Amino acid sequence: MTIIYRYTPILLLLLFSFDGKTQTRLIDSLKQYVFQAKNDQQKIEAIYMLCNEYKSITRDTLDHYTFLARELAANTDNARLKQMAEFAVACDYARWGWADSAIFTVDPLIAANKVTVAEQRDIYFKASRLKAMTYAGRSRFQDALTILYRIVSEAEAYKDSITLGENLNSIGSVALARNNTRDALTWLSRALTACGNDKRFDEIRAGIFINMSEAYLQSGKTDSAVQYSGKGVTLFKKVENLSSLALALQKQSSVFIAAGRLDEAEQSLKEMIALRKEAGDGNLYADDNTSLAEFYLQTNQVKKAIQFCKDALLVGDVRAPLPGDEQSYANAITIRLGYYQVLARCYKMLEDNNEYQQMLEQIIIAKDSLYKYNSAQAIAELQTQYEVQKKENTIIQQKLDITNKNNRFYALLGIAFFALVIAWVMFTGYRKREKIRLNAMLEKEKSLAAQSIAQAEENERKRIAADLHDNLGAYAASIVSNLDFIEPIAGNVSGNIAVQELRNNSQAIVAQLNDTIWALKKDALSLTAISDRIKIFIQRIQNSYPAIAMNVAENIDDDRMLSPSHAFHLFRIVQEAINNALKHSKGTKVDIIIESTASHWKISIADNGAGIMQRSKDGNGLINMKGRAKETGWDIEWLSEPGRGTSVIISPTTN
Repeated sequence: MTIIYRYTPILLLLLFSFDGKTQTRLIDSLKQYVFQAKNDQQKIEAIYMLCNEYKSITRDTLDHYTFLARELAANTDNARLKQMAEFAVACDYARWGWADSAIFTVDPLIAANKVTVAEQRDIYFKASRLKAMTYAGRSRFQDALTILYRIVSEAEAYKDSITLGENLNSIGSVALARNNTRDALTWLSRALTACGNDKRFDEIRAGIFINMSEAYLQSGKTDSAVQYSGKGVTLFKKVENLSSLALALQKQSSVFIAAGRLDEAEQSLKEMIALRKEAGDGNLYADDNTSLAEFYLQTNQVKKAIQFCKDALLVGDVRAPLPGDEQSYANAITIRLGYYQVLARCYKMLEDNNEYQQMLEQIIIAKDSLYKYNSAQAIAELQTQYEVQKKENTIIQQKLDITNKNNRFYALLGIAFFALVIAWVMFTGYRKREKIRLNAMLEKEKSLAAQSIAQAEENERKRIAADLHDNLGAYAASIVSNLDFIEPIAGNVSGNIAVQELRNNSQAIVAQLNDTIWALKKDALSLTAISDRIKIFIQRIQNSYPAIAMNVAENIDDDRMLSPSHAFHLFRIVQEAINNALKHSKGTKVDIIIESTASHWKISIADNGAGIMQRSKDGNGLINMKGRAKETGWDIEWLSEPGRGTSVIISPTTN
């Protein structure tokens, strides 16, 4: 007597996934496709479709079709047809409960078919799901969930709603079996969302509703459990899935019992039994009868349970029924044993020791007979499994031999490839080392050349400074000195003006030569040194502009060093900015501010004059200032408003 589905909830719940169809018309239609197939390819494809419903087909019938598919596939070179046939065989193994054989058969299918290839995705999903369901059937829930999570992720990526819905429902079923009600409701809600309202998903939704009913029953929410069990039963009736409907009715009866609606619970059980009887599955029908008897016991209807079991313990010839006889017979000892056990409990509850003793004797006799039967059957099954395993071992050994030969061949190829790689690595390493050595030599030569050039430039700079000082400087100073001996001639106004102009120009030449020599004769000049030079320049010209106050302010935290050329350009820019302020601003004050920190430096020249005119921005002096700033990589800007003076700001573009 098969009563596993009542005592192992996960098997029942997994049947509510999309695999669990038992539509007689659908099975008959698929069989017709097989019979009407015009060639081997169509026949294999039809058997592949039929085996998707393997739980609804008798084992002997499934054996016939699956091994017919394997026989036909052996005569074709089409890899996909061979894989379809192997999937059919895996379904047959699963139907018989040979989990290891089923997993062994689907593993190559999963490896050979990629989810990324649209034509292979169907076999990949079905083979992966069959493996997960096989693990779940053996209570290896963690292994099953690992596969189901992967399938769900891939189904979402490729927008396969059917695969997504059925596998989300299965994850929810596993959560229910592990009494994790909250997680179960989360997964089942996602499954329901994935199905939407499309009629193609009615059967999946029916299973989801039944599972949600179980979840709410575990949570103590009987009203919700009643509501969802009703939805599930209604949908299963609509899609004419008789087997799943029977299971749903059994679950509904449990919900009604929890809700205290005993009459409706009894009606659900009776309807379930009628469906089993209609389907002609004697074992399941007898098991459902036992469930109804259990219901009578739970509701204290002991005498009704006794009468029900006695009526069910009818022996007859199922091969030669009487006309109009619709009675189901309890000929099998496994079926009768279930009824004996229920009757024994009934008589014990009524304290009828005589009948109770007789039932115990019947149970002992039935168990002895069952033991003898099972021993003979077990030997036959072991022999069959041995033969199958022997054939599978032969195939495995043949594959192993081929694999070993291939491994040796690939090992030789690998060694040759590895030797080539080592040679190539050594050669490229040698070339790289030579290149590095050559680059180092070139860099050294460049460094030496740069040092030589720098030294030559330094020597030339010092030589020019010395020449300017010893030659032009001496001549210019001599001119200024000699001009002092020329006395003005009375009445010769133009001559006197010319002499004075010559004196002024000579003094200017001497001053500029001094500034140039000051910059050239140093290796580097600090901002403080430049500030001191600016102060000397102001002192030199202050007498010419007595009405204008000129001040130099220093805020130098980090006294930066500049090269001679940069220092000279900076001094000339500041000098030009001061001259412009003195000559054109019409102001009374010029402030020079020198600032420097560790991250930045800035020099500003500000006056309080009338402001710079737009047309003045294109003068030669300003153009020269811009040119010097650009050459040294500095920013220069003029900030001016009419009547509020002008500020010139010099700062480096990059610090």
